[in-house]
Amino acid sequence: MAPLIAFDRVWKTYGQGEAKVHALAGVDLAISKGEFVSIMGPSGSGKSTAMNIIGCLDTPSAGTYRFMGVDAGRLDRNRRAVLRNLYIGFVFQGYNLLPRTTAAENVELPLIYRGVPSATRRELAMRALAQVGLTGREHHTPAELSGGQQQRVAIARAIVTRPSLLLADEPTGNLDTARTHEIMDLLAGLNRDTGLTIVMVTHELDVAAYARRTIRFLDGNVASDGLNAEMVR
Repeated sequence: MAPLIAFDRVWKTYGQGEAKVHALAGVDLAISKGEFVSIMGPSGSGKSTAMNIIGCLDTPSAGTYRFMGVDAGRLDRNRRAVLRNLYIGFVFQGYNLLPRTTAAENVELPLIYRGVPSATRRELAMRALAQVGLTGREHHTPAELSGGQQQRVAIARAIVTRPSLLLADEPTGNLDTARTHEIMDLLAGLNRDTGLTIVMVTHELDVAAYARRTIRFLDGNVASDGLNAEMVR
C-alpha cells in the first residue's frame, strides 16, 4: 500500500542569487495511514515548510509530494484547496475560534462550507464535541471556556469532517502542563481508537513522546527519523 504522505527529493527554495535559501534540500520521507508522527527541529530547520507542503498550503520548488497517491505538488491552487478541505484537518497553537459563536457553531463551520444541511451539521458537531469530552459545553462561547476546552473545540472542528490526516502545529503551545497532557492524551486516543493519521509539529520533547515516531529536521534536511523508545500514555 502506498504511503499517505510521500516526499521524493523535495526542495523548497526562496529568493534568488546570493539571497537564495533552501528551506528544504532534497527531502525524502514517507508517512503511512494511521501513524502518529511528531516533527521537531530548531527555527529555520525546514519543519514548518514541510508541514505547509504536507497540508497543501505550499508546493515544492523541485521533487514530488504525493498525498493519497496524488501528485499534490502539481495541482493548482483551487485543486489543492479541494484536497485540503476534503481530507485534511488543522489544529493550531492559537485556537482560531469565532469569539461570539458557540462551540457547536464553531465546529459546524467546515460542514457549512461543504453545504451539509443544518440538522445534519448539528448532529455531527454534537458527536465531534462528545468525542473530545465536551458534552454539556456545546452552547458555550470561547470566552466561557478554558484554554484546554477551546483547543478541544478546535480539535472537534478539525475532525468533524472525518479527515484522512490531522495536522497539529504546536497544539499545546498556549497551555499549562496539566492541560497539555490532557490534549495530548486526547490526540493519542483519537489516533489509537479511530486510526486517524496525525502529524504534529512541537518543540517539546515530552509532547513529541506521545507520538510513535519523531522526525527531526536540521538545515532543510531530515536529521533523524525513528520510533520513540518511550511513549507517554
